[in-house]
Amino acid sequence: MKWLLASIAIALAAVVAANALLLVYGGTRNDPVGRLSPIAKIRPGSQPPSPRVTDTPSHGGREDD
Repeated sequence: MKWLLASIAIALAAVVAANALLLVYGGTRNDPVGRLSPIAKIRPGSQPPSPRVTDTPSHGGREDD
């Protein structure tokens, strides 16, 4: 019974240590996502693309039950 409790404690400590290492690793990176600026290349006088119209298959006029 003692070996079961000891193995559970060791596994719990390993999980906590892994989470702490991941938090430290993830927090020290210089993430440039917040500093991105959108750049759109739009030609003067151009129209935006229109959405495609697709036909849906007929189900014989019945609704799904």
